[in-house]
Amino acid sequence: MLIRLGYFVLGFNFLLSSCGSHTDNNVIDEKDLPDISIEVKRYGKAIFELDANNLSQGLKAIKPSFYYFLDANLEDENNIRQIQDFITDTSLIRIYKKSLEVYPDNSFLNNELTSAFKYYNYYFPEYQLPEVYTYISGMQYENPIWIQDSVMVIALDVYLGNDFDPYTGLGLPKYKIKCMRPENLAVDVMKYFYHQDLSVRITQRTLLDRMIAGGKMLYYLDRVLPETEDSVKICYTEKQIKWVIENERSVWAFIIENDLLYSTDYQSQTKLIKDGPFTTGLSRQSPARLGIWIGWQIVNDYMKNNPETTLQELFQLSDSQLLLHESVYKP
Repeated sequence: MLIRLGYFVLGFNFLLSSCGSHTDNNVIDEKDLPDISIEVKRYGKAIFELDANNLSQGLKAIKPSFYYFLDANLEDENNIRQIQDFITDTSLIRIYKKSLEVYPDNSFLNNELTSAFKYYNYYFPEYQLPEVYTYISGMQYENPIWIQDSVMVIALDVYLGNDFDPYTGLGLPKYKIKCMRPENLAVDVMKYFYHQDLSVRITQRTLLDRMIAGGKMLYYLDRVLPETEDSVKICYTEKQIKWVIENERSVWAFIIENDLLYSTDYQSQTKLIKDGPFTTGLSRQSPARLGIWIGWQIVNDYMKNNPETTLQELFQLSDSQLLLHESVYKP
């Protein structure tokens, strides 16, 4: 029976080259993409539209379309009461109504995921694409996306926009909330695919190892989301993107001059890898995860200089020092 509910300040500025996307070497002719059309099924919308006073009949009517969620005995009063309590909860009703404001129909969801799935299937045709459902989760932000039994489930209420007041009530920092926007949904979906299907387990001892690992994933996002802005892929503001581009050379100099690149000290590495309001040890105007940003630029340069390398081959590369050397990276 199963019912699923829901101190070093950078002093040099350099010319801003681009705030867009790494798309120059990623262009695929649209006619070469597979013919895929994603129709997102909104379980959350379906149950909140039911008559709470005649719930059993309503659930039976939608069960064939949402069997994954309603694989339960709908004659059992305990099961009916559980769903009734859910759809009559005033806080959840507020969240549901907000989801209708942000996603009044399925056009945005269908278009975003259809495009992303086409590129994913183009590069990785060996992987089966799931059916996609959304639901109102009660803001389960720690695991908003998961796949089971060829079904992908997305907590739509985790992507209602960073101005949605209840997010602050969760106690989340602003740098987390800024990523809870509709434009981040497809990015998180494709990240899920990457970690589930593609990421190769490679020992990460040095800061460079961790930088390259993060750079590989972001380069993969370049390929499967070629129209998505870099700021969305790494979840920086436009101001932060401008900062990292202007200060890229100084950040690289900071890493080299402080002998951090091949450091195996986890604590030192984490300052340049972990999320946060800014990168510890640098300007408070700096974004977090600067090591990942630099790793992204290194991987991008490597692929430009080695165009014969496939994505699968890139993921398998385990020698970070060799990859850096062959990237000819020079900010």
